[in-house]
Amino acid sequence: MSHTKIFSTLLLSLVVHFSWSQNKLLTINDAVLKQRTTLAPDRLMQLQWIKGVNTFSYVVKVDGKEKIVQYEAQTGKIDTVFTIDDFATVFKTLEIDVPVPQRLPFFTWINNEQFRFFYNNAYYAMNIKTKVGKALTKLPKNAENINYNVETGKTVFTLENNVLMYDADTWIKGAGTSSQKVDNDVMIKENMLTTDGTYGVVNGKTVHRSEFGINGGLFWSPKGNKLAYYKMYEMAVTDYELMNIESKPGTFEKIKYPMAGASSHTVKLFVQDFSSKRQFEVLTKANPDQYLTNIAWSPQEDLIFIAVVNRAQNEMMLNQYDGRSGAFIKTLFTENHPKYVEPEHPVTFIPNDDGKFIWMSKRDSFNQLYLYDLRGKLLRQLSTGKYDVTELLGFDNQGKTAFYMGATNNGLDRQFFAVEISSGKTKQLTNSPGVHAVNVSANGQYFIDTYSSSTLPRKTVLMDVKGNELAVLLNATNPLADYKLCGMQMGTVLADDNTTPLNYRMFYPPQFDSTKKYPVVVYMYGGPHAQMVTNTWLGGADMWLYYMAQQGYVVYTIDNRGSGNRGLDFEQATFRNLGTVERADQLKGVAFLKKQKYIDSTRMGVFGWSFGGFMSIGMMTRTDAFKVGVAGGPVIDWSCYEIMYTERYMDKPQENPDGYKDADLTNYVKNLKGKLMLIHGTDDDVVLWQHSLKYIKKCVDEGVQVDYFVYPDHKHNVLGKDRVHLMQKVTDYLNAGLK
Repeated sequence: MSHTKIFSTLLLSLVVHFSWSQNKLLTINDAVLKQRTTLAPDRLMQLQWIKGVNTFSYVVKVDGKEKIVQYEAQTGKIDTVFTIDDFATVFKTLEIDVPVPQRLPFFTWINNEQFRFFYNNAYYAMNIKTKVGKALTKLPKNAENINYNVETGKTVFTLENNVLMYDADTWIKGAGTSSQKVDNDVMIKENMLTTDGTYGVVNGKTVHRSEFGINGGLFWSPKGNKLAYYKMYEMAVTDYELMNIESKPGTFEKIKYPMAGASSHTVKLFVQDFSSKRQFEVLTKANPDQYLTNIAWSPQEDLIFIAVVNRAQNEMMLNQYDGRSGAFIKTLFTENHPKYVEPEHPVTFIPNDDGKFIWMSKRDSFNQLYLYDLRGKLLRQLSTGKYDVTELLGFDNQGKTAFYMGATNNGLDRQFFAVEISSGKTKQLTNSPGVHAVNVSANGQYFIDTYSSSTLPRKTVLMDVKGNELAVLLNATNPLADYKLCGMQMGTVLADDNTTPLNYRMFYPPQFDSTKKYPVVVYMYGGPHAQMVTNTWLGGADMWLYYMAQQGYVVYTIDNRGSGNRGLDFEQATFRNLGTVERADQLKGVAFLKKQKYIDSTRMGVFGWSFGGFMSIGMMTRTDAFKVGVAGGPVIDWSCYEIMYTERYMDKPQENPDGYKDADLTNYVKNLKGKLMLIHGTDDDVVLWQHSLKYIKKCVDEGVQVDYFVYPDHKHNVLGKDRVHLMQKVTDYLNAGLK
């Protein structure tokens, strides 16, 4: 039996009924294009600590012009140190043919007088005292994966599928007999770190489809003397062709797409030693059925650490290799799980102690911090809360205290913690309900806390590590104060196991009348790593959901089991049966809705994208809860999705044929009773266009009518101005079926 719980304001301020008297309504353009700009709560732009001092900076706009402000944490002294006019004056001395930026670009402090920024594929530095600047690097227009090393000033990047290095001493202009011309610049051969890159051989880029927390393929050693980089061999992976409709006739672009159960790519790790001008392979055995994840260097650059995961993803070995030769040294420890393991964070060394590091793991059901030595001996578990540690933020300057964020309050909040490394003694440093984002000073004495909740648009405060609030830097006003918006309620419903509380969020139409009947739009995702409901401003919702509430709908979202930031058991409940537990939990949410007297259960619609598209079709064809559904970029058949993600949650198709068959949405086409529209981008290289086409083909074969719309040249997400078109399309379809 399910139940609902509404948190009181005294508990977590999660029940909110907006009562603004204004009558202005959102437009679809407002909801799509302004939710992160003029309709977002104010923020301190480019807020950051300055290296080496207890001073931070941020950018303000005065009379339409941006300025950099510095704030001394100890004294509270505030100074304007650089303006957009200063920037323009200095920039004109550096570049003749490059337009001057009209806004301050994103920058990083080198020290308290100089900052570095990237613009027009070049790095520059400026001095705020002397008002002098210089160009640090100037790269080809098609350079990608650009990685600047602070210690040496060298820059590595990828060009097509090779790794190159920019060094001011060796990068020259013009043609040379022993060089390769690159975008009117010439790189002498010694700066081509690889030369074998081609279609099927990829250097220096992300691998394993960016799973396991991988977001790049270039790894500088701490002092910049060495560079590790991925080399991926994709020859065994089947080709998939994406159509280019701009050419006449249309042409096809080939990509490599490893589908579940098929041959995968092989990944190796190489090291370039700049001191000895030597290159070597890290000896990981190059097994095609393994994943090389979470690359890390030791502080002295003599060791490399790799979390090696087998293809079944039920075993992880944290291996140690010689950073001077690439030789395998030892396996520090192994983690196993009957379902899966998923390392997403490399080892992090303790400052001033090269012999100890922190490892993040879900081995005790929640993501926690563990302290190890270089022998692989577990010294202690540092965090023990019944919540996931979401981020290790850093340390104090002595390396005695570590700082981290935790997903407390059943995953709704993010709170800031400090743990004493020698003892594991932990203190929570933020206490206000909500989602906190914290920036710690270099010495660990101060931190800047920016947070919001369902009742607080955004607040930024300066605090010390004793928990004292030193200053309020920003208290944002409600950006929607001029608009007529809707009541919002947050609470819990029991999952289908009748034990686990699931977080939900619900919006009511303006001038809500509980004696009337309202149609419902359920927005869902439901897949791993995602969380739709959080204790942030407006509950973490996309503004289109508010727009739909203004159109007269009750708008509902629930995070089912299988979604993120609720611990391993919560996430792994869906193992080998994607869609089953998730659907059962979503139906618990539907049952809760139907018990509300103001809900018109005959007019309920569902919308989701990607995994949410998969869920939406399942809700339309495997339940009778919904009259109308919209599914964007949906997975239809998991055997046609990528290896790394799919096999983690479903095993191989050969190992789990019943699970794949049960999840294949084409098997339920005949069950469709309501109106269903599928949407897909024709260039989708994540969930291939083939998925929805396969579904449409089955609908034709079975004589089942569905609606279909494609976005030419768009990938997995429809972005930019075309997103307005997309959301208007979704809105119109739901309106036509529910009103």
